[in-house]
Amino acid sequence: MLGKIMKHEFKSTYRIFVPIYIGLALLISAGCLFTQLLKHYNSTPLTIISGFGIILLVFGIIFVFISPYIFLSMRFYKTTATREAYLTFTIPAETHQILLGKFIVSFAWTLATLILAYFSISILFAAGGTNVKDMFRFLFNGKNELMVIQIFSFLLSCALSILQIFTSISLGQLVRDHRVIASLAFYAALYTIQQIISIVAILPFMITEIGKDMSAGMETFGMSVSTQTGGMPIQVYLFSMVLSVVFSVVFFFLSNYILKKKLNLL
Repeated sequence: MLGKIMKHEFKSTYRIFVPIYIGLALLISAGCLFTQLLKHYNSTPLTIISGFGIILLVFGIIFVFISPYIFLSMRFYKTTATREAYLTFTIPAETHQILLGKFIVSFAWTLATLILAYFSISILFAAGGTNVKDMFRFLFNGKNELMVIQIFSFLLSCALSILQIFTSISLGQLVRDHRVIASLAFYAALYTIQQIISIVAILPFMITEIGKDMSAGMETFGMSVSTQTGGMPIQVYLFSMVLSVVFSVVFFFLSNYILKKKLNLL
């Protein structure tokens, strides 16, 4: 049944993302074209047009990055908190299967969109003369273990963001009126609580690790910096990933409980 739910979700959402991907391809193509024209022609009108084109391109890429969260949130709200939810929850499937199917499809579209957006930016930079390999060396610091950590962190971040949205919308059903506003308020509250817990949990460990490095002397400290991610010890980075997994599990089960036991449709 999970497979059928996912198939239905993909059919219902691909109409949204295919036009977005086509629009992204057109924007990047136009950006590369303007970049090449500016390289070979020094013209004031062309420079002005290119300036407006770059502004449009920046806003377009920003929209692509946030589009999965916008449209998938709208679909989740429509199919779980409005009258359409009667159809969603009358299919012969458990609530956790419905939620899991929606999460997997949302995660797949989000991941595909973000990867395409990053890939498109790389093409644009390459057209401008930037070495893409140098970009990746700067991003991952030339270390395979660092690359693996960042990739897993990226995946967990996507999953956590989606489940946090699901939980916020589910909690919004507990409010009688203005559920969209309530969902936004719950999202802000969940995000704040999550950040506070993360800081309180990680800060003592991070202080301890940095203290060890400093007490070992500057030479040892310099060596440990090479095993850091953005100035943060890898152990702390891994601990934050564990917290992301914990938050994701909590959000999933909380959403499942509300949709199963506290469902209140409009």
